[in-house]
Amino acid sequence: MEQKTLAYEIREELTKGAARRLRAAGQIPAVVYGVGTPSSIAVNAKEFDKNFATISESTIITLQGKEEKTVLVKDYQEDVLKGVITHLDFYEIQKGKKLNTHVSIHVTGNPVGVREGGLLDHALHEIEIECLPKDLPEQISINIEGLNIGDAVHVSDIAIPEGVKILTNSDSVVASITGKVADAAVDQPEVAEETEVE
Repeated sequence: MEQKTLAYEIREELTKGAARRLRAAGQIPAVVYGVGTPSSIAVNAKEFDKNFATISESTIITLQGKEEKTVLVKDYQEDVLKGVITHLDFYEIQKGKKLNTHVSIHVTGNPVGVREGGLLDHALHEIEIECLPKDLPEQISINIEGLNIGDAVHVSDIAIPEGVKILTNSDSVVASITGKVADAAVDQPEVAEETEVE
């Protein structure tokens, strides 16, 4: 289980103008909810970018400030053109209380079917789980090396760590190997070059 720390400050002004000034000063406006009354905070943009190259619901974060809060990133807003995070939603979790969150699925291995010309379709990239914070896996890894053309791995096939319950439909397909890649040269009629006669 991955766990990181992040400093925060309480936001007193909650207007759009105040949020713009925060962003201009290198801060990211955020909200913390899940336990008690939601609170409005701000975190340092550079510190967040440095520690969180990818944003995942399976990373437990300890927010350090006026009070220490243990949270997950539940949602975020991004300025795609500028490539910056403009707002964060943190969900506060409690020790000893189960939580529902999403964990990414990582497939490993070079499938037999792909080596024989098939195509890998990685259809499901994350699953919803329920567990205690201490049992939260960073990701779920599945070895698909043995898959042949026509084979598939379903959610029901996933080996999960102890203490973790999968909430995603067990019949959902995680990955499958579809038919062989069409050979561009096959069934292509030859086109005779026309020679211009003077």
